[in-house]
Amino acid sequence: MDILSDDGTQVGERLKSWQEMYDRPRFEQEVNAEDVEITRIISNYDMGEKGRCGLSICKTPHYKGYLVLCKRKQGSILPIETNIGHVCGKNIFGHSFEEHEKAYRRDINTLRFRELITDHICKLTEYEEKLQHLKKEYGGVTAYAFIRNFIENYELKASELTKLRRRAMTGQSEIVHVQKASEAEIEMEEVRLGRELDDKERDRLTTSTTLGYIAGVKAVNDYTKIKSELVDELPVLFKDLEPVEPELLTYPQLEVWSKRLNGLEARFNDVVTIIDDCKRFSQPDNIDFIKKHSSLL
Repeated sequence: MDILSDDGTQVGERLKSWQEMYDRPRFEQEVNAEDVEITRIISNYDMGEKGRCGLSICKTPHYKGYLVLCKRKQGSILPIETNIGHVCGKNIFGHSFEEHEKAYRRDINTLRFRELITDHICKLTEYEEKLQHLKKEYGGVTAYAFIRNFIENYELKASELTKLRRRAMTGQSEIVHVQKASEAEIEMEEVRLGRELDDKERDRLTTSTTLGYIAGVKAVNDYTKIKSELVDELPVLFKDLEPVEPELLTYPQLEVWSKRLNGLEARFNDVVTIIDDCKRFSQPDNIDFIKKHSSLL
């Protein structure tokens, strides 16, 4: 568990055990709840074994809870730390403890959001170069253009294209030829069943032969993401990010930017996968295979 600083603006060391918690200089294992006020929650924990609650009126063994910073109502002005189970805190301190939980989550998120945004700002030049590379050297624009032309130039009949798109949605790439069973196959089925087949059963009996597979079939639907990501969305995102100063952002602004930047690497990886699918789909032998067996789509 990460430990917040006393003012909640920094994250410090990570505790790995109850003993590490007990060994902290300000930690007290038994605190009278009436003698202290909780200043803030500075960490949460979920240990592999049970430990006691630090409140003297509780002491309930538990796995999950919080490390809290407290001040004494009388006596020393120096802060102390103790641990409180997540259930114990609500039962004893009520609404005020729930407010401390919310504040802790907000403090942690604020630090994580700022770190995420700062990290992406530092990589902004790298991202912009990667975007241009995917568009040009890696062939994203060319791949997009080929699939769009294939669709819009009516390389297939409308009904066949509809079936191909359905395959793209499910990733079903196998082309199968279904035909009536031969006499030899009918005989084998009769042996299997231990009886003769009637005329209707003989007519219904078919066999399937796999003729091959459509390479990069998902490209037929996914190719539009090349343009939406590399031309429409990511350039705007990077332009908006350039002047951002994370330390000046309000919490709602941090949340918005966190959502916009979250999963950026995965988006790049998805585009690479789509471009690769487009390249496989656009191979001449693959296009010939699709056209040759278009009636079986």
